Parts: sequence; C-alpha cells; structure tokens
Amino acid sequence: MKLCYAKFNPHQFLECHTLDVINVLKSIKKAMPRLEELSPGIFELSFYSVLLHDLGKCASGFQRNPRKWGYRHELLSVPFVQFLDYGEREKNLIALAILTHHKTLDELEPILPLRDESLSPEFYERLGELLERAEYLERMFIPRIPNMEAYYFSTKRPPKRFKLPPDWRERLRNLDFQALKEWYNENLDGERFTLTLMRGLLNASDHLASAGETSIALLPDIGERLELRIPRGKLRPLQAEASEHCGNLILKAPTGYGKTEAALLWANKNAFRGGKEIASRIFYVLPYKASINAMHRRLLGIFSEPELVGVLHSSAGFYLYSSSLEYRRLGSLYRKIYTPLKVTTPFQLMKAFFGVGFPEMLKTELAGSLLIFDEIHAYEPNVLGIILAMLEEVAPLTAKVMVMTATLPDFLENLIRETLPFGELKTPPDEADRLTRHRIHVIEGGMDSVEELVEELGLHRKVRENSRPALIACNSVDRAVATYNLLKEMGFNVLLLHSRFTHGDRESKERALLERMTDYDFVVATQVVEVSLDVSFSTILTEPAPLDALIQRLGRVNRQGWRNGRIEDVYVLTKGSKADRKIYKGYQVVEESVKLLKELDGKELKESFIPELVSRAYSVISEKLTEEVQHYRELALDVFSNVKPLRKGENEKTFYEMFNGLEAVPGIYAGEVLGLIERGMGIEAHRYLVPVPMWLYWAENESFHKLSDRGAGKHILVAELEYSPETGLLREPLTGGDML
Repeated sequence: MKLCYAKFNPHQFLECHTLDVINVLKSIKKAMPRLEELSPGIFELSFYSVLLHDLGKCASGFQRNPRKWGYRHELLSVPFVQFLDYGEREKNLIALAILTHHKTLDELEPILPLRDESLSPEFYERLGELLERAEYLERMFIPRIPNMEAYYFSTKRPPKRFKLPPDWRERLRNLDFQALKEWYNENLDGERFTLTLMRGLLNASDHLASAGETSIALLPDIGERLELRIPRGKLRPLQAEASEHCGNLILKAPTGYGKTEAALLWANKNAFRGGKEIASRIFYVLPYKASINAMHRRLLGIFSEPELVGVLHSSAGFYLYSSSLEYRRLGSLYRKIYTPLKVTTPFQLMKAFFGVGFPEMLKTELAGSLLIFDEIHAYEPNVLGIILAMLEEVAPLTAKVMVMTATLPDFLENLIRETLPFGELKTPPDEADRLTRHRIHVIEGGMDSVEELVEELGLHRKVRENSRPALIACNSVDRAVATYNLLKEMGFNVLLLHSRFTHGDRESKERALLERMTDYDFVVATQVVEVSLDVSFSTILTEPAPLDALIQRLGRVNRQGWRNGRIEDVYVLTKGSKADRKIYKGYQVVEESVKLLKELDGKELKESFIPELVSRAYSVISEKLTEEVQHYRELALDVFSNVKPLRKGENEKTFYEMFNGLEAVPGIYAGEVLGLIERGMGIEAHRYLVPVPMWLYWAENESFHKLSDRGAGKHILVAELEYSPETGLLREPLTGGDML
C-alpha cells in the first residue's frame, strides 16, 4: 500500500496533519463560542471542511513532487463532500470552504471543471491519479474518521456525517462545480457571514497547524497581572471605574494618567473567558509604528511571553529581529488567530474590510473581539472616516470598542458617538489638575532666531540645572536640520531626530539618547518625538502646531513632575516656516492654537482645561472636518459592501496605494544592500531603508530608481540623494547642487 503525505520536509502523514488542524479548530471552538451564536452550526460544518480539505493531496503526482505537480489539490478534495450526510446548503458551504482554502474563487474559476468532461480532461486525469492511492484512503484515513469525530465533538454519539459508499470511485466524477459556483452567486447575500467564517476558520486552523501549532493561545487574567504592579487599592478612580464598565467606552484622561492600565482593565471586564484565562482577541490600536513598538515592549513587561503579545505593522519583522526575538516564528504567529493581544495600526485591521490578504481569517478573529483605540485624534480625515466605517462593520460581530485620549475635539467625539452607543468616563477637574506640569510662554518669532532664543530664555542653564537636554521641536525635516546645524556651530552637543534616517541609524540615535541622555545639551526633533521615546526633557522650545500635537510635545517635558507638584516652563513660538501649511492642511487650527495659548501666556496649563482648549482650536474648521470625515466614511462603507467572501478584493491594489508608505535605500548604501540580499540576509538590509514621504518622491523623482535586476533586489527603491548618519536623507542629489 502506497502512503499519503500532507507535508514534506519533514514528512507528515495526511491523517496526522488533519488531526493537527482539528486540534487547532477545537481550541478555537473553545475560545470563541460566540461564533456559534452568530452562525449556528458553524463549528460542526467547519470540522467537516477540515476533515476533507487535503484529501486531494493523495494524487500520485502530488506525492511524487508537490512543487512540480502543477495542479490544485483542492479541486480533488471537494468531490468528497458528496459523501456527507447533509442537505444541499451545508454541503455547498463545506465545498466552497475547501475549494478556496488556498486560492480565491475568481483565481480558480479558469480551471474549474466544466459539466462536459471532454472540456476538462485534466481534472479527470488528476482524479485518476488520486484513485491510485484509493487503498490508503480506504484502509488508513477513512477508518480513523469516527475516532476524529468522537475526539472533536467530545461525545459518545458524534454526528457521524461522513459515509463512504461502495461506488465512491465512480461518484467522485459527479460533483458539478458549475452548479456550486451558481449556488454561491445566488446565495451570497444570505450566506455572506457564514461563508466568511467557514473560510476563516479553515484558513486559521490549517495555517497554524502547518506552522507547527496545535492550539491558539489564551491570555492570563489581566487584573491579576496588573495587581503585581498596581495593587487594587492603589488604582486611580478612572482605572477602577473602567475595570467595572461593560460595553463600549470613551475614556478621557490627561497624559500620564495611566490610560493603558485603564484600557487593559476594561478589556479584562468585557472579555470572554475560557476558564480563568481570557479567550477574547484584544487589539490595541495606535497610529504610529514607534508608539506601537514602545507599547509592545511595555505589554511584554506585563505578560512576559512574546507569544501572548503580538505586534502588527509593515516593519514588524525588522522590529522583532532588532529586539532579538524569534522574528520568523513570531511574525508568522502574529498574523494568525493565535496571539490573544495584538498592538497594531488601524491599517492592519482595515485589510479585512478591503478584502486584502486572507480577510475572512481576520474577520473571524474580530468577531467578539475587544478593540482599544488610543490617540484616535491623530489620524487624517480620510483614515478617520474609514475607522468609523470599520466600527460600524464590527458592531454586528459583537465586538466592543474603547476609545481613549487626552485630547478629543468635540466634533470627533460627536462623530464617534453617531457610529456606536458609548458610555463615558472622564477625569474630574481637580484630579486632572493634580497632573499639571507646565507653565506656558508664547514667544514671538520663529526658529530662525534660535541662537538668540537659547540665550534669552536661558535654555542652556535649565539643561545644566536638570542634567537633561532641552527639546527643540520643529515641524519639518529641513527646519530641524538647519536648527541642528546652528546649535552645533554654537558649540553645543546636539542630537538630531527625524523621520528620514535609516531604520538602523534611527534605532542607534534613540538608544544613544536613552543610554547617554546627560551627554546632550539639546535634542532637535520633528513630530517623531511626539510618539516615540519615553524620555523626559528639561524644557522645550517648539514651533507652532495644532494644539493636540503641542500637548503631545509638551508631554515630553517634566513627565513625572506631578509626583512632587513641580511645574516647568515651556516655550511655544508664534511663527513656523512656509512648509507648515503643507504639513498642517487645516492651518487655521495652528493659528487658533497660538491665539488660545497667548491667553495663557505666563500661566500654568491646567490639565482640566486642555480638552476645552483643543475643542476651541478645532472649532474653526470643525464643520469642514466633519463633512470630510463623513464623506470618507460613506465611501468606505460603499467599498466594504462590495467585498465578497471567498473572492479576491477588487480594492487590494487601491488599499496598498493609499496606505503603504515608500521606503528607499540611500544611494551610498545600494551596493551593501544588494550584497546582503544576494547572501540571503534580506532582514539586515532593512536597516538601510529610509521612510520617504510621497511629496519628496514626486519632487525628486529623477533621483529614485530600482536597485538592480539581480535577484530579489529589483524591487528595492534607491534614493540618489545626500545621506549621512548625522543629518539623514536630504533633498540634495548625490551629484551635488544647491539644497532646496
């Protein structure tokens, strides 16, 4: 008797792989019982899709060489659905899940067997190859099915739906693929969610089993973990209230209050538990990669095991690699229904609704999940609109949502409340004011006078007194580089931070600041400082910006001052540069923010007053922003409604064009990167990539080109622009010329 393998190198028998996949499905069934409530019978139907999904691999050609075989084993697995004791609907749901568990329906349509056998000779030829291993199926696989049923359903009387008839060889030819496709088209609207879950559960179970996992992870009780850090009696009032709140929640609290702990305690209350452990999937959503990485490290400190806390963004692999974590294994697990708590961008969640990747698997994971949106005010109107549309989509999936921020403008809160019903928790004024740490000074002029301002404001004296550098915050890279050069010429020890350094240089600079902070007099930075480093500066001199952004910048000064009631002077300039109007499209908000701060010149910036100030700053364009956000929300809902389960998303290309930023290798490193790629060290090449804004790419388009035609390097973009680890990527071409 010839054996059948489902996996090679190492070899794994078909029945062994199938049992591994059943194990994963069984663990999902235990962890996510709400799926059964949303679609009754889903776990029984999914069991039989798992049971039969790889039978087509028994074809002799596949067994000889799966890579060179050149056919889809799913097509040979589907006909076995005929032998299930189900009605037409259930059989078709199982058949469609099996058929599409690797490729989408539209990708398979060109090779679907036609009713006329003479028009589809290859299918019947491959079916003959399958029957060459019929003895294995009859003597090894089929006899084990009753035991698999009993194991999965944990009962002495399992359904026993699969019954192989004596004439099964002949009947394999009878499945009508065209009728199956027609049934899909006719029943799509009514079965949309069930089809999504069927493919999602089979994908998730198969992918995890193939990766060597036999169950999904559960999260330890969050309350117990946090109590090791903050005893229950030491919780702040809002943290305690969040730990008892059921349902959607908007939480408003000052920077440094402990909103992360409040969010985790809210999740602990609203989660479904598998025994003592938490089974619900939790998504902690942040707008920036730097803040996501920082939050991931913070949560790892609470939950210890990297399998429990995932990170998802476009550069997550390099972040894991540079953090000395198992980047291949963990990166794979984080993309699957395995890790219970994931820190991510909203763009990773949007993929499910744009039909990108394996959207059914992500939608399955989102069902009954807990979504925590931190810093939701930081997104552009188009992204906000898509997020609101996404919240509407997850509501029927029984997901619960928490939105938290220190600076939520009224117009945005109204938009959020129109989407879903929310409860609210807000820090009382007296409690908020205990966190006050800054005294505002509005300084007439701009950063071009930084040499005089350093002397007039006594910034260097503050640096010596506090043994900490002062922060100089600029709105554009060009202004930051110019300011850095001026301060260096004055003899100060200065560190420059902005978005156009290679990942490796950015990492080195941030590490240097954390480890040798007292070595620097000044840190000159752009908006990156608002979201990345958990450091405390002695003071700040900043260009004008929208008030919520300014609050984030000021939050980098005197971070722990609330502990001893210490107030630090901070300085906001009235003038920026010409580039600011491009950076902040609604520039009226910047002007209004400066106007409001002038009213507080020389006074403490009371934390209780900040929410009102932010709403007043945005009131000048709130009507316009509301219309813009609503416009994108409606567009997104329209796109989402056109995404069909089991089919490739028509908007996948659009999605990546909208949200995938460019990254390029500075020309001076092109040869080194090519060498790394050719030596199979592509992950190391990531150190040399620089984020490139689209405006710079188009403005200097002639300076960009593909790396090489050799091997995998052909897809890497090279920027033939000046670069140095000291100042980053500039707009000056490598060939020379005046800096723009």
